[in-house]
Amino acid sequence: MPDSRKRLADIAFVLALMLYVLHGTAQVPPHADEYMQIAAARDFFLLREQGAAALAFAPPVEVDTLQYLRLLNGTLHKNLVGMLWAASGRTQEELPNIYAWAMPLSWNIANGNVPSQDQLHLARWASATLTALGVVPMFMLGWHLRLRAVAYPAALLYALHPVILLNGRRAMLEGSLIFFSLLSMYWLVALIVAEHSATARSFVVKLPALARYGVLGILLGLTVASKHSGAIVAAAVLGAAFVTGTVRDSPPRPLRALSWVAFTGIVSVLTWFALSPHFWNAPLGALRALLAARSELLALQASDSTLAYRSLGERLVAILTQPFLSAPQYFEAPNWAGLLDDQIAAYQRSAANGWDWGAPIGLLLTASALFGALNMVAEARRRNLIAWAILAWAGAAVLASIAVPMNWQRYYLPLTLVSIVLAAEGIGQLLVRREANSGEAKSLT
Repeated sequence: MPDSRKRLADIAFVLALMLYVLHGTAQVPPHADEYMQIAAARDFFLLREQGAAALAFAPPVEVDTLQYLRLLNGTLHKNLVGMLWAASGRTQEELPNIYAWAMPLSWNIANGNVPSQDQLHLARWASATLTALGVVPMFMLGWHLRLRAVAYPAALLYALHPVILLNGRRAMLEGSLIFFSLLSMYWLVALIVAEHSATARSFVVKLPALARYGVLGILLGLTVASKHSGAIVAAAVLGAAFVTGTVRDSPPRPLRALSWVAFTGIVSVLTWFALSPHFWNAPLGALRALLAARSELLALQASDSTLAYRSLGERLVAILTQPFLSAPQYFEAPNWAGLLDDQIAAYQRSAANGWDWGAPIGLLLTASALFGALNMVAEARRRNLIAWAILAWAGAAVLASIAVPMNWQRYYLPLTLVSIVLAAEGIGQLLVRREANSGEAKSLT
């Protein structure tokens, strides 16, 4: 097949997967966090109409208030929802009130805390669109690893993964976190290729170093502004950028690499800060309040005896089982048990819920991810710098997952993303010899 037709096939494949992600958006069973995130979109209207002073940090912080939600959550999603809300002709007054978790769903509906179906579906487009766009950087990450042999299975596993579809389509923070995490990792890999491959033809090659690292910093800032757990990806990217930058020259020049990493880190912090007006008037006070609120919330979540882990062994088992061996978790709060049974059953019967591969395929994918990780270690020993970056990402995700004290599936999404890349690498390893014989596959070192 001519290269031009192969590229058209690649584009068609990616677009088909993106459309599939979007197709099932309205069918996903709801989650009360969606209602809270839609309520938080009031900040978009407050900022637009009254300026940053309306969002200023002002202690004390009371639970289930807008200020509480500002501290606990990222800023990108609520502003995107606010933009969609305004573009559709809706007003701030039509937004739902903040959902009260201590009260039953019926009470929240009666008190205006639950949006209508049309309002919910509108708000979901903000997250679902970004989740769909995530197919592109996932495909490109696989391409840089082993061309089509990894790009195709990586994009396919991503777009058909039931957990990614469930959480990414909902009107919550996960869509923006997923997209900007993947885009940050792709940009790091493209930067590595641009600086270390004499045959690289990417547009990144044509950018000056200041622009390369500046864009990386902006993407990391957007990742953390999506959700605080984006700091996992930021740490992995900065660490990998330092290591790969150090070995760029012979002899190694760690001070040069450190300067570029410092610049990237500063740009990322400034980007996040610019998108967080509730920090502007009292950054340290807001940060302390954030850490305290997050700690209290995590302790409350972990107090649920049915979901809390009782030992380190259970946490380690979760690292193995969450990416490919765990069924989608439609809710976490025990008082939602039984409320969604009909909607969950309808969603699972539809063709929109992804690939329900079951335990046998899940075991094969888990084994493939472990095999892919071992292959990355072997590639790293051969100074494949892209492998170093992927391993840094995987290591950060595993360490963060060990710290998760309870079985909340959303908290494992960073681990699931890198596990998909590793599983695709394992699959690609079985195909690469055939591609190598056709002159397509090569190692990017």
